[in-house]
Amino acid sequence: MLRLAVIVILAVFISACSRAEFAYRNADWLLDYYAWQTVRINKAQRDYWQPLKKATLQRHREEELPLVIAWLDLAGRIIRETDATPGTACLVDSALLLSERHARLAVNLSVPLFADLDASQIRHLAGYTTQRQQDAVKRYLDADPEKRKASRQERFLDRVEHWTGKLNDSQRKQIRDALERIPDLSTSWLAHRAQQTDTLLAMLETGASAEDLRKYLEEWWVQREGTSVETLRLWRIARDEFVQLMDELATTLTRRQRARLEDRLDDLRADLAAFLPERQLPADLQKVTAGACFALPALPGDS
Repeated sequence: MLRLAVIVILAVFISACSRAEFAYRNADWLLDYYAWQTVRINKAQRDYWQPLKKATLQRHREEELPLVIAWLDLAGRIIRETDATPGTACLVDSALLLSERHARLAVNLSVPLFADLDASQIRHLAGYTTQRQQDAVKRYLDADPEKRKASRQERFLDRVEHWTGKLNDSQRKQIRDALERIPDLSTSWLAHRAQQTDTLLAMLETGASAEDLRKYLEEWWVQREGTSVETLRLWRIARDEFVQLMDELATTLTRRQRARLEDRLDDLRADLAAFLPERQLPADLQKVTAGACFALPALPGDS
């Protein structure tokens, strides 16, 4: 979906680019391209959208980027600790809070575009989201249970090795065993996304107001409403098992793996720190990097 601001943090953390600096430096262009790709934004809409986009990116640089860097500082400190158990859960939960803050920015950036789409643009968005859904089903929901299980394992192993380098057989088994305990939420996630997307498209087709669109997107993207009780239960299990896996895996890292992980975090932090405003970090963030947990201030207007 059109979570336009989220592309910034996604590009930073999971982009194939060798340096996050490239993604952040070109965020303005990337957002324009994403808007064209998803809704075929026209010149008039782009011109109207420019001031909001620039203000959002500036706000991200001043308010969100320091929090991301503080999170990376905390991650580096936890990795260097002998006993990181108390910090791992905090690191996971604070990453989710960062995601929520970026989702709120995405809502603010997306509503004006959604509210101004014509019929052809809505049809294009419908086709785009349909293709994305089909691609995701193909990627995550293989009809063969064994192939699906193997693909899930390889995806997870690839993501870990991106940060640590090659894992040994014992570590790979450790991850495979943990994935047996971590619920696979792909089915419920994709079903929920399809349902929410259909509702959004119906709202667009009937000319929903910007106010109604904002309310709906905030409930979906920020508050994650509409998730079933069973999915929430499984999500909590997945979160707890993931934290346990990270704690256990941390104790098995070799000196080389730990050094690679620290280096990649340091490189990422350095890339992003180059874009910080010319001022010191706020005092509360200095406390964050030295404290036991990561406390995020609320965005202005948050309840």
